Amino acid sequence: MYKLLVIALLFVSFTVSGQKKSKTTKGKTKVAQVDSTATELDEEKTPEQLLELTLQPEIEIDAITGAKVFHKDRKIKNDSLRNALRLEQRKTKMSFWVKTKYPNPKFKGPQQIQLCINIANKDTNLTYCVNDSICKDPEIKKLLFEKEIGDTTYMVIFIQAYTKSKSDGGTCNAGKEQKLYFVKWNPKTNVAKWKLKNINSCIKTITNMTKEKITAWDTSTILKVSYHRGSKFYDIQFDPNKPQLGFQSATDEE
Repeated sequence: MYKLLVIALLFVSFTVSGQKKSKTTKGKTKVAQVDSTATELDEEKTPEQLLELTLQPEIEIDAITGAKVFHKDRKIKNDSLRNALRLEQRKTKMSFWVKTKYPNPKFKGPQQIQLCINIANKDTNLTYCVNDSICKDPEIKKLLFEKEIGDTTYMVIFIQAYTKSKSDGGTCNAGKEQKLYFVKWNPKTNVAKWKLKNINSCIKTITNMTKEKITAWDTSTILKVSYHRGSKFYDIQFDPNKPQLGFQSATDEE
């Protein structure tokens, strides 16, 4: 009997020794809980993967024993949360937005800051990105004009951001970067042509001289924009009744 007791104690001691312990009162031992997701959260995850990490596993009652059975890989009962996430992502995908895309610190290759514009038409969307380290995190982004003629959609987009470049030594901290984009897009082929006009920039010494506020344009009259660049003045216009013509000007300086 004594030998059996010694063997049992050695078995219990061997089993518990592999677990992390923390001291508690009255001489008892408590096994410390470890966050199994801690290392995973440090890695870059998609919204779907992050959701899966937060969902509770599915619980089922065994018909014979009455015990709770956890299905860690199924999580079927949380499908409503997945559907809500997919719906929210689809709404974002199928809407107009402008964002700054910053380099991924975990990617070792060459990267640049990009300005990305997403346009949408019914069940089709297109995201257009260009390298831009000056016009970052725009405070104003507005789809000024949108008209569909045949298979082509015509758009005019206005973007404004406070100058956030550090290369000028801080002289443009209160400056503004303003852009006008004309877009000619065929949603069926998902091919688009983009025409940019920089109409205001502290870094590039461009000054917007337009009399009327661009964001207040009524989209029924001709949009007229004037700006000064270097030693020249430029006047451009956009006719909403003839969107196929795009921006019209005497000199194409871009």
